[in-house]
This record gives sequence, C-alpha cells and structure tokens, in this order.
Amino acid sequence: MGKLDGSTALITGGAKGSGRSHAVTLAREGANIALLDNCVADVDGQHYPGGSEEELQETRSMVERLGRRCITIVADVRDDKDMIDAARQTITELGAIDHLVSSAGIILGFGKLADITPHQWRTVIDTNLTGVYNACRAVLPHMVERRRGNIVITSSTAGRAAYPNISDYGASKWGVIGLMKTVAMEYGQFGIRANCVAPTNVNSGDLPSMNNNPAAYKLFCPDIENPTREQMIERMKTMHPLDVPGVDWQDVSNAYLYLLSDDARMITGEVLHVSAGLTANNIA
Repeated sequence: MGKLDGSTALITGGAKGSGRSHAVTLAREGANIALLDNCVADVDGQHYPGGSEEELQETRSMVERLGRRCITIVADVRDDKDMIDAARQTITELGAIDHLVSSAGIILGFGKLADITPHQWRTVIDTNLTGVYNACRAVLPHMVERRRGNIVITSSTAGRAAYPNISDYGASKWGVIGLMKTVAMEYGQFGIRANCVAPTNVNSGDLPSMNNNPAAYKLFCPDIENPTREQMIERMKTMHPLDVPGVDWQDVSNAYLYLLSDDARMITGEVLHVSAGLTANNIA
C-alpha cells in the first residue's frame, strides 16, 4: 500500500530536476501524474537550460514504468488560460486533481537591485509567484467542489532570509509563502491544505542547473576571478551545520510526499525547511 494510492497529482516544472524527482516519488507511492512544463530550453538571461519535450517524455516513461498513469502537458504557468486548460485536461484524462505540486521556478542573472532589469524582474516574478497564483486558481474550484485537496509550493531558504544579488528570486519566494498562508486560511473550511517546502541549495550532480553554472560559481565565490564548481562547493558547505554543500532532490521530494500524505493531515499553512541546518541560527 502506498501513501497516495488512487490519487492524482498535477506537477508544474515536471520535465526534469526537482519536478521529475517529485513525479517519480509520488508515483512510487501510488499517485497518477499530470506533468506540466513549458519546455522552453533557453529563456533570455537564464544561465542553465530549462526542460525540453524530450525530457518531459522521459519523465513520463519513468512514471509509467512504476505502473502509474501519466499525461504530459506543454503549458506556461505564466499564462492563466494555459493553467485553466491544464487543470481541465488533467480532470478529463485522469479523473481528478487531488494534489497540486507547484515546482516550476526560474532564476536569471545575479546583481544588486538597481542592476536587475525590469525584464528580468517580470520574468522571475511572473514565473515564480504569478505562476503559482495561476496554478492555485486553476485547481481550487475543483478542490472546493470535492471538499478536499492538497497544495504544496516550492519556496526556498531565500524566501526565509535575505540573500544579496537575487532580490527578484528572493521576493518571489517570500511571496509564495504569503500566498500559501492565505490559501490555507481561506480554503481550510473546504478540506484543502496548503503548505510550502523551503529547500537550501539542491545538488544536481554534473547536470547544469540553478546551482551548477559559471554564474552561480561566481555568486558564491565573488572574490575569485574564475571560480570552479569545486570552489563553490566548499563555500556552500560552510552554510550548513551538516557540512554538506546542499541537499538532494530526493530529500526535497520526501518532504513533498510527507505534506501531501495523510501523515500530515493536520498540517496546513506551514513552511517545511529542507536546509541541512541552514535555518537553525536565523529563523525561530
């Protein structure tokens, strides 16, 4: 028996990385999966590739090999109509939406606030914050009608403390916590729970990612002219009492699974940190 047997999860940002990890983890526990990604590999200003249609299909195959049903949806969380259509498609093809896993997110260039362009600000906020609003707005009427549902949103430790040179990203991740708490207050009466997971740096191995690209190396090692990944990793270790550079995708997925399961049936409006101890000295 799985913790999510017979349920359905709509996962945004599902082509690869954390979204893929969440999909496989939830499928392993019995959930059918709707995978959504915009499949735009190159966003202006992004220092790492986004998900592709090929990767989206690969994730689908991974879910189906676990014996679960899976559909793929190419859509943009920034587009409210896209998200409404995605929710309708999921309900039509998979029967319901029990869980919303809001995992789509982006980070662009680094710099102080006055150096962040309006285009960069809008792109990050529209994806990381407005995209979550669009996803929640699309699924909530269905969940209200059924008098049950779970929403878990990816925030970040950058949404719990101020980090320099990522004010756009930080603002978006602080913002989703406020949005989540409001959803929890407004919709608890309908049996709907809403929570956030706030990871620290997430390890991606050798794959290009938010934390594995030359711009990120420079962010963590501003005093080194051409820092390497190894030098960045040593700096990242100093952030965490557990003496690790970051957590694994599976660590984050385990937190999602807990919050979506009945094990957390009385938990709503909360932020679960997966931070290797990073928040121990600055968050009560």
